[in-house]
Amino acid sequence: MQNISEQIHRASLEILNDPGVCLHDPIVLNALKKKGFQVEGQRVRFTKEKVMACLATMPSTFTLMGRNPLHTISIGNNSRCIAPAYGVPEVVTSDHQRRTACFNDYIRIAKLVQATDLLHLSGGILIQPGELEPDLASLIMIYTALTLGDKPLLGIQGTQIQVRRIMELGCIAFGGEDEFKTCPRFLFLVNTLSPLQIDANALATLRICGEYNQAAIITPGLMFGSTSPITPAGSMVQANAEFLAGACITQTLSPGMPVVYGCLGSPADLRTGGLSLGSPSRFAFKAMATQMAEKYNLPNRGIGAVTDAGQVSAQSGYEAMMTLSHDYQYRTSLVVHGAGILNSFSQFSFEQFMVDLEIIRMLNKNNEPLVVDETSLALDIIRQAGPGGEFLTSPHTLKHCRTLLFQPELAPAKTNTPQAYNNAFARLIEKGLSRLEKKYSTPDNPKKIQQDMDDYMKDKGISHFILETVLLAKQ
Repeated sequence: MQNISEQIHRASLEILNDPGVCLHDPIVLNALKKKGFQVEGQRVRFTKEKVMACLATMPSTFTLMGRNPLHTISIGNNSRCIAPAYGVPEVVTSDHQRRTACFNDYIRIAKLVQATDLLHLSGGILIQPGELEPDLASLIMIYTALTLGDKPLLGIQGTQIQVRRIMELGCIAFGGEDEFKTCPRFLFLVNTLSPLQIDANALATLRICGEYNQAAIITPGLMFGSTSPITPAGSMVQANAEFLAGACITQTLSPGMPVVYGCLGSPADLRTGGLSLGSPSRFAFKAMATQMAEKYNLPNRGIGAVTDAGQVSAQSGYEAMMTLSHDYQYRTSLVVHGAGILNSFSQFSFEQFMVDLEIIRMLNKNNEPLVVDETSLALDIIRQAGPGGEFLTSPHTLKHCRTLLFQPELAPAKTNTPQAYNNAFARLIEKGLSRLEKKYSTPDNPKKIQQDMDDYMKDKGISHFILETVLLAKQ
């Protein structure tokens, strides 16, 4: 694999030099030109020396602060931080009906994420509420996540005005601009425009992240055979080149800015033109992306619990388990789309959200270190039972049965008919959702900061109804 990563690295450097990458932001182009990069119109060529110098300033790990210090997380090395769904425009209901996602869905998801200890980040586009004004939607979503939770947040890529407003709101939430800038508190998900371009919104987001000392995930999200070569290796070369271009921009503008290696790739479904997330073909790409992150000594992003299924089903279960377990298998520092995704990133399901949390619990249990010592060997217990004995009624079994063995929360008791099973499964999911919603507690945000946030939102034209809806959800 060392040879493979070196081949991809060298091939990426060739692509960065010829044909290069198009950047659609004059501020970035001028900054790169002043630093000695070869700029021809909107096209920039990157030499090996420039790339390696920029890689040398990127941190291998960084801390992402939550409003509650107990939720602060470290990203990099052996971390495994999980965020929920991101960017989904539709919701699939429990009776398998599709509808446009709404603001109340966003509020409900934000509270569920705050309530569970299995997810470590909130915010971002948990879902895309259809009724919000596009120009104000990102600010409203971040305000909602800050008001209803105190975990670290994913930021939202946007125009220069939109991203700066998110930063200004963050400054208020964290006690002022100077305090906000002391460390990363937002992690912005920034996408390249494949093939070999980075658009104005992505570049503005990276620029402003650097200004405010915040972090970014640079994600080329490729479709093999559509926006990149059909071979996983060719797609990896292109994705790596796009990532390195973005990384060079961050380090040229703000040396030391934390960046997550975010290259993702999946086959295109050439029958429909859509994604094929459940295909095993994408795992070869993931294995190579992991190797590249290790080569550059950077935190690495995984794809999460995703599926092509359009409803909660056997397919949604085995594909979500397969994709998320692959993130656990490889060195994955950060997982986005960790819970709730259906239909190739296009739909969210509260029921699938609970299924994915169960998968996370199972994988966490599976990844616990194996302990073999005098206590776990249990020789005295075996002697007490003796030949032909039993352990079911042993005090030792009673003492450890609730902690040592995985206890499923969604598995129904044995049933005789498929309908009985389905009914029992649905009831367990409904109870699980209800139990998690009851677990939610309002974060202890200072009243002065909340009032200042509210005043800022009003000043930016956010309606009283929106603010009232969020504040009532805290109760």
